[in-house]
Amino acid sequence: ISSIMWRQRLSSAVVVDNFGRQPSRCLAAPYLWHWRVNWKPKPALSEAEVPRDQRRLPIRPKVPTSNAGSLVSPGAKWHYTQSRAIFRGPELVHNKLIHKQFGVQALEAGVMLHNHFETIRMSLNRKLDLDRMFAVWRVDAPWMAGYKRPPGLTLGGGKRDPKFYKSPVKDERIILELGGNLDWQEAFRMLRQMAGYLPFKARFVSQEMLDFEQRYDQYVSEVNVNPFDFDFVRKHNLCNVERHLTPYAIKHGRRWW
Repeated sequence: ISSIMWRQRLSSAVVVDNFGRQPSRCLAAPYLWHWRVNWKPKPALSEAEVPRDQRRLPIRPKVPTSNAGSLVSPGAKWHYTQSRAIFRGPELVHNKLIHKQFGVQALEAGVMLHNHFETIRMSLNRKLDLDRMFAVWRVDAPWMAGYKRPPGLTLGGGKRDPKFYKSPVKDERIILELGGNLDWQEAFRMLRQMAGYLPFKARFVSQEMLDFEQRYDQYVSEVNVNPFDFDFVRKHNLCNVERHLTPYAIKHGRRWW
């Protein structure tokens, strides 16, 4: 049999990995093939679970629109503070998976522009099998104003009009989620590419990974025999350590200086 026919067979095969997990479709990747092949197709999602018209990633507006109860008139320019405080520290609200399956998580703070939303949306929507998959955004549309000053322009004259809008992202924030009737191998092949499109470091996560990391951190804190950890030293100000720390390290911890 030729290599072309072999790849065509693998592209339509549904395989089972060595550990007996759920079957996954082998997308023309011979190195992921295993001799235990499960030809049974996966069930489709019902309309009651997720409506079919809501399974794709929606388009995010390039410019924020004014709300009905807002004081900003339609068509006016939205101005926001450029403070970096909204980027510092970990994400404490949107750091968990709502649908308890798979997603993309940020590993550092950054901003997402409109072209990042569009690149991920067009790429992921082409890979989705709408009969059994769905994807949702977990980041707000661009709302924070960005400014540009032409080179050689004289300073002064007040704040200029916004040139673009961006969405600030904190560390450990969930960017998007992928759910449905699929296993982690199939989700990993799609979301790993989506994480590479982001302008900051990101990773593929699953609910099992997040649960394991939480249990591991709890285990380390319980079996730790050294009482002089960072929080203890900072709390009691041993050796006047606060003199060498920034206010952000005192507030958020040693990871987010």
